[in-house]
Amino acid sequence: MKAILIIAHHCILPGAFKGFENILDRLHHDIPGTRVASTSLLDLENDLRTILREDVESVTLLPYLLLNGQHTKNDVPKVVARLQTEFPQIPITLLPCLGDWKEFANMVVQGLRCAQDSMAKNHEAPSFLLKPPSARSQTSNLFSIELNLEGRNVLVVGGGSIALRKVKTLLPTGARITVVAPQILSEFKTLAEVEPQLSLKEREYETLDLCGVFMVFICTDKPAVNALVNNDAHARRILVNNACDYRSGDFIVPARMNFGENIAVTVSTQGYAPSLAKQLKHKIQTEWGESLEKMEQDFKSK
Repeated sequence: MKAILIIAHHCILPGAFKGFENILDRLHHDIPGTRVASTSLLDLENDLRTILREDVESVTLLPYLLLNGQHTKNDVPKVVARLQTEFPQIPITLLPCLGDWKEFANMVVQGLRCAQDSMAKNHEAPSFLLKPPSARSQTSNLFSIELNLEGRNVLVVGGGSIALRKVKTLLPTGARITVVAPQILSEFKTLAEVEPQLSLKEREYETLDLCGVFMVFICTDKPAVNALVNNDAHARRILVNNACDYRSGDFIVPARMNFGENIAVTVSTQGYAPSLAKQLKHKIQTEWGESLEKMEQDFKSK
């Protein structure tokens, strides 16, 4: 298997990598059978070493950078040379930075020509210049689904009250849950004593925590950590729920109510108004709860 590793700037702003992730999606689709991953300049050596330890026959590196400066001339080549010596059997190819590609210059010129033509015809900027992707609706077409998590590995990053609520929701699903955080509430330890599928790692998050993970819940109060986990998970095609910024994640968790054994009702406000979802949940429970349970009993008795 061949591998492609794209090197981008490190950024802690949630949602900053939306366009970058689109390129990763295209690579996954258009170059099947290739391991496609991303890293930052800070994480390059660790992530590249991890890939080289896998069953890969070659690695191609693309510095996703516009300027051929200190990083592309010195820092990145030194890392590549060091790891090529460590893994001599696997060829590592370092491409020029994106700004030095002739194709990139053509794309920029063509894009500006289109923008000028559009403004000349319509006396206004084209839509892709007026509204950045982050300002568009991210939740208008969410797909509702119930997942079978039994036996799946789920990572929860954070050890506070939000993470605890997520874990309590996940436990009945049969998922294998790992919680990682430098400080963990004592209630986690109490749960771990009676729930064998729950394991705790009382330390800082590490990228290797994502190995074999199907889904990750980000529940910390540190934006830098949240952004790091979010970007790491997306680079590895892992589903993300970001409790602090739902727009940067892949899914939200609706409020759920169980009535009897087989009836479940969920309420969602598309992530925009959690307090309203809580009010709706209370209203359904108080006004419909008995009727729904009786409905299930009547159905079973037929």
